[in-house]
Amino acid sequence: MAVRRAGKTAGPKTTRRAARQPTVVCRCEEVTQEEILAVIGKGYHSLEEIKRILRCGMGHCQGRGCLTVIAGMLSRATGTPVSRMKFPSSRPPLKPIPIRVLGQTSEAVTGTPGPKP
Repeated sequence: MAVRRAGKTAGPKTTRRAARQPTVVCRCEEVTQEEILAVIGKGYHSLEEIKRILRCGMGHCQGRGCLTVIAGMLSRATGTPVSRMKFPSSRPPLKPIPIRVLGQTSEAVTGTPGPKP
């Protein structure tokens, strides 16, 4: 049976289960909130440093899913406003493409013949 407190319903089993599981911030690289906070605690105070150490933002989404969350965590830990943080640049490919596309000729990709050898 759920316990109702302050307008919220929380079951004791759900609360205990949620407390044991780490919060994943970067789903592509499976980096948890605890790992990010530990790195911030070691003195790494830029998004670029965190990206290089933990690989956050280097997965398929190129940081579109996690870097803003990490910036918020960094802001709360250091007091630096998110607006003053420099976000790392994305590196191609911005969207994953099948490897077979890289091996195709320009005619197969665009439908127009490429330069003749």
